[in-house]
Amino acid sequence: MADRLARIFGTEEDKVNCSFYFKIGACRHGDSCTKLHNKPLVSQTIMIHHMYQNTPASLAMAAGIKVPEEASKEAVHHFEDFYEEVFAELTRFGEVEEMIICDNIGDHLIGNLYVKYSSEEQAILAKSKLEGRFYAGRKITCEYSPVTDFKEARCRQYDDGSCSRGGHCNFMHLKPISEKFKKSLFRQMYREYPEYRKSRDKRREDRRHRSRSRNRHSRSRSRDKRKHRRRGDRRDRDFSRSRSPRDRDRDRERGRDRDRDRGGRDRGGEEERGGGGASPRRQMSSEERLAMIARWNEEQEAEEEAAKGQPQ
Repeated sequence: MADRLARIFGTEEDKVNCSFYFKIGACRHGDSCTKLHNKPLVSQTIMIHHMYQNTPASLAMAAGIKVPEEASKEAVHHFEDFYEEVFAELTRFGEVEEMIICDNIGDHLIGNLYVKYSSEEQAILAKSKLEGRFYAGRKITCEYSPVTDFKEARCRQYDDGSCSRGGHCNFMHLKPISEKFKKSLFRQMYREYPEYRKSRDKRREDRRHRSRSRNRHSRSRSRDKRKHRRRGDRRDRDFSRSRSPRDRDRDRERGRDRDRDRGGRDRGGEEERGGGGASPRRQMSSEERLAMIARWNEEQEAEEEAAKGQPQ
């Protein structure tokens, strides 16, 4: 039961916890949702409600409406200016790993900003510094978000350019931004805060070290298995070489004797059964085995006597 509850936690099968809040950090039903919103006490990610104020052109584009090229360019410049300004402010509190803004136009997602820091301590500091401040004449409200993997929160249909729900989709539609522009902001952050670069490099080295350790451990176990097999084969060969030719001949004779013994038992069993192969085989008694051995010895002695009597 516990395994099943752990497996379905935060999924559509979960009848208690809201799957949308667990994946996206927001729910269109808000506090009136019939399911629980498990708000984390602390997280690497904080969400700032309705931080970005869309221009009319950006709202039209989010709804799938075509706008003039000049208005589209102005909307892109407006968003990039906002992104650069806010990114620079948020890097004052810690190393930003990712910052995204929702392009949805639903009331629970419009303009929401998510920022993920490299540690929970940095997120705690950022939330304490941002809470209650004002931006563009509006008070900032933020909270810890359960979202740490934005791949699960994103709308895959939107990424493919074919979301049927448009801007009212309940999964994240991320506002597009140039990769070149984003990389320039991250380079600027690492130039201004060299300690962030050192921390990032240390994390990467730790991950590589753990990966190498796992690979070495796996290779070591494979080598041990191969060594064990080779050692066993070598012992068998050494044992075989150490035996004299007489011992090996004796072993072969014993093997042939066992084969004859087994063949005699099989024939005797078939005769007693009348040739029926499906019946269970009867076990020979000790007296029968002794009698058979005695007959075999007599036959051997007779063969030897006959061999001696033949002219050379």
